[in-house]
Amino acid sequence: MLTQFDPPANLHDLDDAGRKAWSDYVSSLFDESAKGGGEGPRRQFYNPLRTETAEDQQTLDITWVAFPRSITVSAPSERVRWQRGDASRDVQDEYCEWSVTRDAASHKITRVTFTCEGPEYWQFLASRNPSIVLSLYQQFVSPDVRMDDLFPHGGDYDTRNLFNNSTSECAMHLVQRNNTLSAEIEIVAAATITRNIQGQFLTGEQELIDCGRYGAPQRNSDPHIGGEVNKLARAKADVTLANPIGLYIAGLSTAGWSTPDGSDPQDYWAIVRGTPDKALRAVYEVPSGKGFVVGDITIGGNAIEFGGQIADFIHIKVTGLACRFGQSTVPPMTSCFRQPPVALAFPPLHPLAVPKLLFEKSRR
Repeated sequence: MLTQFDPPANLHDLDDAGRKAWSDYVSSLFDESAKGGGEGPRRQFYNPLRTETAEDQQTLDITWVAFPRSITVSAPSERVRWQRGDASRDVQDEYCEWSVTRDAASHKITRVTFTCEGPEYWQFLASRNPSIVLSLYQQFVSPDVRMDDLFPHGGDYDTRNLFNNSTSECAMHLVQRNNTLSAEIEIVAAATITRNIQGQFLTGEQELIDCGRYGAPQRNSDPHIGGEVNKLARAKADVTLANPIGLYIAGLSTAGWSTPDGSDPQDYWAIVRGTPDKALRAVYEVPSGKGFVVGDITIGGNAIEFGGQIADFIHIKVTGLACRFGQSTVPPMTSCFRQPPVALAFPPLHPLAVPKLLFEKSRR
């Protein structure tokens, strides 16, 4: 039995009491998703704080491309696709967002920053220790960030503040309305429902998400998460998410990339928050003194002019966990979900799931 949900990537921003409160919050999200909605409880999805994980447990990294498929399928050209991807954080909907820094004179890219941290953790941290939030912004974004930039007029934390709201002023954490930890948990829970329609099990990613009405069918992420989770559920296993719960950067592939001096393009990729296996924040930047910048590196013969060109080669992941294979007696659904699609744009702190006490302001 898991005793506590740890912060994403086992971060050390919280004290012991804060870590316990975070665990309580995540546990409440699991409980809400396990209850289900119009189709009743998701009985093959479980909260590992309440149900034991069996010895036959297996973990599965579920990965997808970071560049938004919703843009790819509609853009008339590669260049337009990259332009649209760099235009707004609101279109970066694959649980990965980025910002681009350019040289003022040449306008070439000098750095691209990527993040996959959910907003819930940051609002939670802000409610308990605003000074740490300020310190992290000053460390990762700009030493010029001030408390009033993050907590306007001494009020609540502004997730879309001046330093976390664009594709050019850096990105501290996710802000796109569907890029939340809550959505990740809900999609995994909903996808554990197996479906046998007219004697035939649904197995395709698109038919499953269309029938189950979870997530957005046009993304790389949601259908693939659902398809992989449902595969585990069809193996009659109980399914959950591996601790620590989070969205993570799985890695960057630099196949087909070239640098002006022949150096390895992978050398300029750095994980700056999290761990190599559970990366939350990464930067692509050429050290000063090398004689060239990111904008001088080519991908498939094209110079890097947009952050989206790099996002094409980044994968994001969630890690599922399954156990008790072959033991589930939950019957499959024999029809599709008939109610309107579940809204996955959860508020940063779900009012149904979060005890009010957890978010009492501590900075007063």
